[in-house]
Amino acid sequence: MLAPEIIKKINSQKLLLKHGEDFILLSQAGGDDHPFIQHQETLAFICDEEGNVSSWLEVAGGPGYSFSDVITEISQYGINKDRWG
Repeated sequence: MLAPEIIKKINSQKLLLKHGEDFILLSQAGGDDHPFIQHQETLAFICDEEGNVSSWLEVAGGPGYSFSDVITEISQYGINKDRWG
């Protein structure tokens, strides 16, 4: 499987990746930096080359995932554009 390339770190909670022809935004919430969410969650969304998301349907990641966990998931299994339908 093709490994995603980290294009840029947008901020401490967001990374922009490229995987094949797709751009992917990784968005992380929870953990020590968020008082209302006890457990870390990292989700992946299809976006454009600037990191703008047009559909917030997740294509990888989930509760308990870190950035490296989602990158590993995408490397091993790719992205699931049909995850919710």
